[in-house]
Amino acid sequence: MEQLLTTKLHIPPTRSELVNRPRLIERLNEGLHHKLTLISAPAGFGKTTLVREWVSDFRLYAEEKRQDVHAVAWLSLDEGDNDPTRFLAYTIAALRGIGINLAQGALSTLRSPQTPPTQTILTSLINEIAAISDEIILVLDDYHLIESSSVDDILNFLLEHLPTTLHLVIATREDPRLPLSRLRARGQLTELRAADLRFTSSEAAVFLHRVMGLDLSTEDISALERRTEGWIAGLQLAAISMRGQDDAAKRIKSFTGSHRLVLDYLIEEVLEQQPENIQTFLLQTAILDRFNSSLCDAVRFGITETVVEQDGSQEILEMLERSNLFIIPLDEDRCWYRYHHLFADLLLQKLNQTQAGLESELHNRASKWYEQNILMEEAVDHALAAKEFERAANLIEGQIDAIWERGEHAKILEWLNAIPEQKLNARPLISIYRTYVQLEDGKVEAAERSLKAVEQAILLINDKTSSNDPQIGQLNTANLKSKAAVMRAMIAFRKADVPSILKFSREALEDLPEKELSWRGIAAMALGDAQYIVGDMKAANKALSEAIRISKTAGNIYIVAYTSIKLAIILQYQGKLDQALEICRELLTLMNASGLGQSALMGVLNAQWADILLDLNDIDQAFQFVSRGIELSKHEIDLTNLAWSRIVLVKVLYAKRDLNGAMKNILQLDKIARASHLPPWIVNRIAAWKARIWLKQGNLSAVKQWVQERLLNVDDELLFVCEVEYIVLARILILQGESENAIGLLEQLIVKAEAGDRITRLIEMLLVLAMARKAQGEDNEAMTGLSKVFSLAEAGGHIRLFVNEGPPMASLLNEASSRGIRPDYVQHLLSAFPVGESEKAGPLKTHVTQQELIEPLSEREIEVLQLIAEGLTNTEIAARLYLSLNTVKVHTRNIYGKLGVNNRTQAVARGRVVGILPSI
Repeated sequence: MEQLLTTKLHIPPTRSELVNRPRLIERLNEGLHHKLTLISAPAGFGKTTLVREWVSDFRLYAEEKRQDVHAVAWLSLDEGDNDPTRFLAYTIAALRGIGINLAQGALSTLRSPQTPPTQTILTSLINEIAAISDEIILVLDDYHLIESSSVDDILNFLLEHLPTTLHLVIATREDPRLPLSRLRARGQLTELRAADLRFTSSEAAVFLHRVMGLDLSTEDISALERRTEGWIAGLQLAAISMRGQDDAAKRIKSFTGSHRLVLDYLIEEVLEQQPENIQTFLLQTAILDRFNSSLCDAVRFGITETVVEQDGSQEILEMLERSNLFIIPLDEDRCWYRYHHLFADLLLQKLNQTQAGLESELHNRASKWYEQNILMEEAVDHALAAKEFERAANLIEGQIDAIWERGEHAKILEWLNAIPEQKLNARPLISIYRTYVQLEDGKVEAAERSLKAVEQAILLINDKTSSNDPQIGQLNTANLKSKAAVMRAMIAFRKADVPSILKFSREALEDLPEKELSWRGIAAMALGDAQYIVGDMKAANKALSEAIRISKTAGNIYIVAYTSIKLAIILQYQGKLDQALEICRELLTLMNASGLGQSALMGVLNAQWADILLDLNDIDQAFQFVSRGIELSKHEIDLTNLAWSRIVLVKVLYAKRDLNGAMKNILQLDKIARASHLPPWIVNRIAAWKARIWLKQGNLSAVKQWVQERLLNVDDELLFVCEVEYIVLARILILQGESENAIGLLEQLIVKAEAGDRITRLIEMLLVLAMARKAQGEDNEAMTGLSKVFSLAEAGGHIRLFVNEGPPMASLLNEASSRGIRPDYVQHLLSAFPVGESEKAGPLKTHVTQQELIEPLSEREIEVLQLIAEGLTNTEIAARLYLSLNTVKVHTRNIYGKLGVNNRTQAVARGRVVGILPSI
């Protein structure tokens, strides 16, 4: 576990001169009886100062109330604490630092080689706190810097199970993502907001007179308080700008406009009144999030420069603190500091206005200091901010393997997107990873360009004229070429190019060194992907199992997890739902133990879990899982994974009969598909579910257009990719009264599904086939087909596939029950249908009505058809209806198209079937 920065755990020191705020202190004291105290207000409202004053003052309150004194644990948060493991480590350290023998078990658990799930650590911590009698306050300052839903989940769990001896205080600029409404309703929340924190007129008077040393009249103070609306930072800036000014009233009157405008004006005034060396210091150090004198010296003078004694940064930092120039000490030793965030933003703005070229050099110096102190991510960030791209690339190259294997692909993408393409093209190792993350991001064309640059660089390296180049001469070109082959296979996977997947993945497995286990695992996974595309689930299962074995040996948990999710999908296709669920359970434990418990990949796992639960008809549990999955996948860069997760959500919403919600998600997926290169099997599923929802909604005109735009002849080569649409087409054909065509299509699909061991898909096909045979009047054949379905479905536990077919399937099941076919299982299936649906389901119709045609006939077309049935010629019909002969011909063509016929005789016969014409 990394070394912790102890300054984050110190209660910021109190100033000798403060504005006493008894009204707020009293509310904070009263809030000790609640679970949570939330202090939420914009920057500059004195949140940290208030809490700091309270925790140093409430000993007197406790003695007065004859209560035990609370111990205070303090944690100042920063952006790095978005990592859940780091957040836990600092929280435990804060609690251990209060002098109570506490959290030893949780600390030991956190430090174990295989970190257990987060909830296990929290449970240990909560139990230890509950076991002691000491009252504790845990303060989390600057919680607005936390953007991680994983950390929010930690806090949610802690709040839900909070021991009575622990009280949580959060200071933040924005409301945290916690169940505040529930806590508020239960009377477990104390809140202080901007309206509470604003200085009253009397508090503003004390602040300006005693703290800032200004001699202002009551009228001036009231005017200034009105101008700033009690905003403490604004008052402080105003007071600093007025020091030494004779006409304070005139200056106060000039403070107009919004806070932002007033603040901009005051910053100008404050900076202009500082000595030149102080202005320079403030501007030069504004690029730093937190700083000590050593870092400040490095930024100001460079790493190797000698610091002028009288300009030493430590002395300036202490002077700035004494002058109330928005500098906040982070420890009692006055070693580490930070600027007020808004103050730092404005200093940066001023720096760019006055010294535009300096910021880059300052970032470069900071990068070098961070590198010397082995803080590599910060070193990269500052190098990129300095636009020192060669330096940034060197730093990235040294750690990219480790970051990639940890699954932090979004970080790699962010870094590499910041470096000009031509700079990366000369670095084939980095470009390999760039190809990988671009492909995850759905940028297939960009990935191909990056890979081409890799291959060109390999050729350059192999050129004898480049053998003396120290930058490229030491690279292993054979290794790079093999990794490029892996990427070729992955790109081919996105295009469903099976021959290329097989060619390049096999080439990579043959040439990659044994030590490159992570890349070998990906190549083996690509082989499984190829078998998936062609629909051979047995072969896919075998290849993916081998990929998992290799990746486990490599210790690359990210690839193990990614491949295992794919294996769970394959098992689901094979109808082995129990085995698929077991994979999910094992993977959950593994990912939680390895730090991937709150990752976007965990979101994909949750979605897959939901899909399996849906097959088992556990809709409520499936909805919980997929909702959790979508939430975790918010920052997923792999658009294929994100789209697939949303398709699962569509399926769950369809099962819940939320057709509007399902269609809304489908339309969102359409946007993603249009904006990026999603694989064909994702695009086909989006299209299929869109049509299926339209069918359920009765939007037959949209279905007709879909048929015209989407469907082609059955393609044997990529039948599996398209078969989900073909099954929807079969349903449409049944609805149109073309059951015979539906049967022919389904029989062709079934042969392929059986050969590919796609049992779940086979069950769905057989169900639709049974309905088609029933619609065709082949009752016995329909029952025979159902018997086969029952054997397959009961073995795997499938239920939802039956229920999704609605009343027509309920009718078939009722008929099967009446014939004594698997009565127990049939009744089990019927019980899963919505209340009343199975009882009300009548026999299947053997024909469709006029309303159920893809596009019903208009009133005029019905009139024309009736006259055709009477035997009238087109000329006679034109005379009868007062139409032109050409108009009659147009109506006739429309009738043929809508009824799916080619001549008058067929039109009349079809009209009798659908009920437009009376039966003979």
